[in-house]
Amino acid sequence: MVTITVDVEKCNGCGACVDSCQRRVLEIQDGVCVPVKPDMCRFCMLCVAACKPKAISVEV
Repeated sequence: MVTITVDVEKCNGCGACVDSCQRRVLEIQDGVCVPVKPDMCRFCMLCVAACKPKAISVEV
């Protein structure tokens, strides 16, 4: 199972992670990224690469 962690102190709510995720795992809610469907994550790491403030981490 994949664990997606978002550091809300670093997240600026830009949505780059949401745009990069082909499986629609992430959403912006109240100005920060939220993993709404973590079970759909396939560990491609595109969201991590897209996140300029380095607010997202993904672990298996």
